Amino acid sequence: MSRVFEKLGAFVTGRPWWIIGAWVIAGALVVLLSPQLVTFTSNNNSSFLPSSYESVQAENVASKYFPADAGASGTIVVSATDGGALSTSDQQKVSALATSLSGDKIASVESVTTSPLYLSSDMKVQLVQVVFSGQAGDAGPNAAVPVVREKTNSFLQGSGLEGGLTGNAAISVDSTNAFDSAEVVITIATVLLILLLLGIVFRSLWIALLPIVVIGAVHQVAQSVTADFADWFHFVVGPELAPLLVVVMFGVGTDYIVFLLFRYREHVVAGDEPAGALRYSLTKVGEVITSAGATVIAAFAALLVASLESLRTLAPGLIIGIVLMLLAALTLVPAILSLFGITVFWPTKPVARVRIHRTRSERIGDMVAKHPALVLLVWSVVLIALALGSLGFKTTYNQLAELPSSTPSQVAFNTMATAFPAGYLGPTQVFVTSDTSEPLNQSDVSSLADKLGKTQGVSTVLPPTYTTSKGQALIDVLLTSDPYSITAINNVEGPVRTTASSTAVAGATTLVGGTTSQLVDVRAALRHDVEHIFPLALIIVAIILALLLRALLAPIYLLVGVVLTYAATLGVITLVFIKGFGFVGLDFTIPIVVYLFVIAIGTDYNILIASRLREGLEEGLSPRETSRTAIVHGAPAVAAASLILAGTFASLLLTGIQLLEEIGLAVALGVLLAANVLATRIVTTLAALRFWHFWWPNRTHAKTAPKREDLLPAPHEASEELDARQTFST
Repeated sequence: MSRVFEKLGAFVTGRPWWIIGAWVIAGALVVLLSPQLVTFTSNNNSSFLPSSYESVQAENVASKYFPADAGASGTIVVSATDGGALSTSDQQKVSALATSLSGDKIASVESVTTSPLYLSSDMKVQLVQVVFSGQAGDAGPNAAVPVVREKTNSFLQGSGLEGGLTGNAAISVDSTNAFDSAEVVITIATVLLILLLLGIVFRSLWIALLPIVVIGAVHQVAQSVTADFADWFHFVVGPELAPLLVVVMFGVGTDYIVFLLFRYREHVVAGDEPAGALRYSLTKVGEVITSAGATVIAAFAALLVASLESLRTLAPGLIIGIVLMLLAALTLVPAILSLFGITVFWPTKPVARVRIHRTRSERIGDMVAKHPALVLLVWSVVLIALALGSLGFKTTYNQLAELPSSTPSQVAFNTMATAFPAGYLGPTQVFVTSDTSEPLNQSDVSSLADKLGKTQGVSTVLPPTYTTSKGQALIDVLLTSDPYSITAINNVEGPVRTTASSTAVAGATTLVGGTTSQLVDVRAALRHDVEHIFPLALIIVAIILALLLRALLAPIYLLVGVVLTYAATLGVITLVFIKGFGFVGLDFTIPIVVYLFVIAIGTDYNILIASRLREGLEEGLSPRETSRTAIVHGAPAVAAASLILAGTFASLLLTGIQLLEEIGLAVALGVLLAANVLATRIVTTLAALRFWHFWWPNRTHAKTAPKREDLLPAPHEASEELDARQTFST
């Protein structure tokens, strides 16, 4: 493998302008000729579910027989600006609003209706129901929502009334807008953070700017290629992909560049000629970052087996981003560095300096070499203690509540919830369809409606609506709870569906649809995906680590540590968000998303340290000395890279979107634990304690099995001249 990277290093550094020119031309063509990724972005839950689920089958029935009720829904919540009761003239104004909006013939708006039935019992709120053509997240409803809002505000201006639009169509639009705004905030914060941290670590203007320019350009190409794949293979992605792609590419890409720069500087400090130092660094680091990139790609590829399409369609974009970033790190970045030469470190110059005090990495290395068992015990206990926090883990499916509190659909819903049962936001729809061409037995349908009205979690059941042929019926069920809440999901999954399926309607099929029913199926799909993705990701990563490390036991040790790190991460964010900030639960995608990020990205640091360990053993060093030198040489790069990557993910905390905040804190924490606890302290102590058995079955390391003197602490090199070559360490 090293021969491949030797040839790559010679080719890239020998023809830098060819490499740069090829990237510029190819990137420009891709960006100019590809569609926009936003064209293929949606957050409609039903579009992410397989057709085998009941809610999807119910939606198909609705589209065929009840098109006026099958589209995205909206509710205009009208109240007095002073909070008082609506007068007769106010109610007439609300009726006139519905008539006006209906008469405007807004594209994708099927109907706008209201009636005295939509007036709350305290007369403070009246609802106007809006039905859109198409599903929430489709282009039609997305375009219609802002028009409905603008016309509502214009019509009610000066009347003493105010109206806010909520419902799944409005929530979809507001969610997309929130994620778009989040992407801007994240990009700005990430760029500033990378500039600051790289400037501090390397004290170089060019190095601070290099990742921003390179990764920024590659990110644009990744978005375009992802859009091409979405177009070619006919899939849509969720709105969370765009901000995640920013932090993943900038974070991981900066990691790979930092790995190369640290090794390059190490050899320049040692007195190597810059061109040769760069080629040698790429030979050594190339294999590391290729393995790291392959691990991340493989972990994200595990999402391709997900039944929940919102997870499955995350995979192409993330994989494309990592593949392009890996290619850039192996070709474009070293090509640029070869042109800069030693001036890339300007205004500083990497030279050996005499130091008096030991560096932090040297102190850690000495501690691991002297007391590996104690270090292993202490940090293992710390991770286990943090993992105990996950015992209080709970999930939430409330997409609306996860948006910023100032979101228009959230404000309108809060107003509605003061006067109506929360279930008005998204009715559960029960469809009864004749299995023959004969009309339904209306007595049986009425009996079903009566039983549904007495079912746990149901507030109101509206009279059945029939098609012209009487062969199909729709029963709208209004829940007592917020349709996005766990309580509502449990009630629909249990009592409501049980009542619907067990109440006989002669010669008919009964299906339960609507927002909450979709979430029931999303939860079932997620359980299936967890059972498949978790072990699959571990197996794939284990295979890649085994190939890189030429060992079978070492990957097992590493993955056990990674899983423990994941559990500790989940425990901390559970304590922070649920116990600390009082969240109802963590977003339902958090376990899988955080698992993959910690498994994939956190393993990068293990790979770097493990490759250093392997180098030391191959050079004939004793196990403890190998661990010490691996920390001295590898820990500074790991610490710097993990800090930058954690910082990029921490920028998600600035978005105000609970899902992104949770991912941001979790991955930032997981990365720091993986780098500074697992890689630096646990993996190195395991290598020191297990000797060559750590690398089993590769017995070439057996010759370095410790003698009696190897069991003694490795002496610290007191010579300042010898220490001078590690002056770049933190």
